[in-house]
Amino acid sequence: MIVEIVIPNLGATGGDVTIQDFLVKPGEFVQAGAPLFVVTTDKATVEVEAYRSGYLHTLLVETGSSLPPGSPVLLLADTVEELGAPAPIPLPAEQGQGSEKPLEEPSRRYLGATPPGSRILASPLARRMARQAGLDLASLPGSGRLGAILKRDVLRVLASHQPGAPVQPLLGVKILRLPVSAARKAIAQTTQWSKSQAPHFYATTEIDMVAARELHSQTTIYAERRGWTPPTINDLVLRATALALRQVPRLNASYQGDEILVYEEINLGLVIGLPDGMIVPVLHNADRKNLYTIAAQTKLMKEKALDGRLSSYNLSGGTFTVSNLGMFNLDSFVAVINPPQAGILAIGSLRQAAVVWENQIVPRWMMTANLSVDHRAVDGVHAATFMQELRTLLENPFSLAVEAPKEEAN
Repeated sequence: MIVEIVIPNLGATGGDVTIQDFLVKPGEFVQAGAPLFVVTTDKATVEVEAYRSGYLHTLLVETGSSLPPGSPVLLLADTVEELGAPAPIPLPAEQGQGSEKPLEEPSRRYLGATPPGSRILASPLARRMARQAGLDLASLPGSGRLGAILKRDVLRVLASHQPGAPVQPLLGVKILRLPVSAARKAIAQTTQWSKSQAPHFYATTEIDMVAARELHSQTTIYAERRGWTPPTINDLVLRATALALRQVPRLNASYQGDEILVYEEINLGLVIGLPDGMIVPVLHNADRKNLYTIAAQTKLMKEKALDGRLSSYNLSGGTFTVSNLGMFNLDSFVAVINPPQAGILAIGSLRQAAVVWENQIVPRWMMTANLSVDHRAVDGVHAATFMQELRTLLENPFSLAVEAPKEEAN
């Protein structure tokens, strides 16, 4: 069987990506998980890995080509004998015609960072309209069969994004004009869509972090003695978030038209600030990882993000996001949901506050957590239950240091 490898959706990136280099040649065998080609997005340089093993049949594009997510890049054959077979005829959506017929998904399978079935479905006309308008297909809700994006879906979003009167600069005031980078445009587009399409609902709680700080000190000593990566307070928050999502899976979901998709995997997105913008790498199966594994992987992801070395796997598959600005001494803030996820948790700084403790006013280490949820998928009871579970885990943090079963920790 000969299958197509397409450019995966690499998170909240805007517009086309550029094929920087191919890492394999026609006829070479490719192991599942091995990098196939390198693309440059508006935020990073990313290696796209093979989702399965096979032999490289044909390169469909050239180095330097700029293409939108979902575009076919190369063909992979299951066997050596198939290398001489003719390439399959592209689907209508890849021929760039103006038909409004939705893209049908036959028995063909697609490879990349996302598993089969996650390819963005859209009519050729909708793809062209979205590309010309600078819209990210991954951020558009589809009303067609199997959630396919149609012309009317693009028009609906464009209508909601009509600009108002242009802002006039103040007379007599000096101004500095800053060009808007591709990363900033992507952030503007994604957050504008999120706020306009997903009705945000907020829940806030104050968490006593005295016990968590003590656990942090103990786990730091334990890790340093063994040469491991010491966990941070944020790593404790990530583990607590993952375990809370396991208890309240309704927040680990997406609203998709006529149904709510509740994900079986808990893949936490971690917001990392960049010189101009941000990027959200993903900690896959976070609830199955122990605290020290989370610490090592988040440290590595931050290093890769700053160096522009994140892979397509690192950027794909997020089901819930955590944003922490506590290191900037910000007491609290509310975050915009990262579509198509149903929730994002915003963490503020640890601070000493005078609180009533055992009938006395004493100084305690406190932290504010703000939850933003998509009210289409999540009700107040779900949000409150999740925040209650998160607070319980952090105020009684013994379970956060208990190692996950070895067979689930990878």
